[in-house]
Amino acid sequence: MLILPIVNNKRVMNVEIRLKGASKIRQRVSYQDALPGDIIVNREKFSDSSFCGSKDKKAPIDFIRSKSLLYPRSFLVTTRRETDSKFYDVYKVPQPPRKVSDGLDELYSKTIQDMQCEIPGKPERGRYVSFQDLGIDQDISDDKIATLQRIVKEERDSSTWEKKFQEAGISVLPETADFLNHFECTILSDTTIPEESLQDTLKAMGSIHTRDYRNLNKYYRMAQSNSELYTKISYISRIVYDRPLTLTRTTLDKQKQYIKKKEEIDYSKAA
Repeated sequence: MLILPIVNNKRVMNVEIRLKGASKIRQRVSYQDALPGDIIVNREKFSDSSFCGSKDKKAPIDFIRSKSLLYPRSFLVTTRRETDSKFYDVYKVPQPPRKVSDGLDELYSKTIQDMQCEIPGKPERGRYVSFQDLGIDQDISDDKIATLQRIVKEERDSSTWEKKFQEAGISVLPETADFLNHFECTILSDTTIPEESLQDTLKAMGSIHTRDYRNLNKYYRMAQSNSELYTKISYISRIVYDRPLTLTRTTLDKQKQYIKKKEEIDYSKAA
């Protein structure tokens, strides 16, 4: 389970990240021509490819794209085996979006690896995701957002935007928003805590500098930086597409409802 810590409306939330459109199509199967924990694209297996032994964190998405050049279509991902069993599950996943940056490709690859590492019937292990550690923040600056806002405001004809974005060197902004729209972000409601409570805990533990304090402080800083970047990308989406990014909240009865992200940062002053 990939977890994006984020601060929203004075609460620290844990957001599960999954790929939109990915669905489990087989449960408790075992095929001779499909290993557990594998990726299969047009009958080509990740386990049989040169990508398998690569230390590159983007290897999964690089493999998927390389085997989809002629026939881009959905592909399969198998989970690990059940505990004390030969059976595993199978996911069907839509084609990935085109490349925007190494950081986004690494995020996509992490979601694929998360499926590969899943053990059916066993609680999923949470793994934190930091936009900053992935380097996604490097291409998102206030100056670029101000330029984007100015172009959209001055040019009424949206059909010219793509060219103008390229000329201004800011195409990465809407492309980043497009890429992130391929992910489903779901707030795990029962893990949400008031930001003030977390701050009080850190303050109380600050003088002892234990491992628990360092880990909790790192978690809080990660949530703050994730929130800042998510807000910027949501604002970019609002500028270009007139809609922000959304988070989905889980409730006790398993129903889902969409919630708005916190108010976006006002970049109009920088324009």
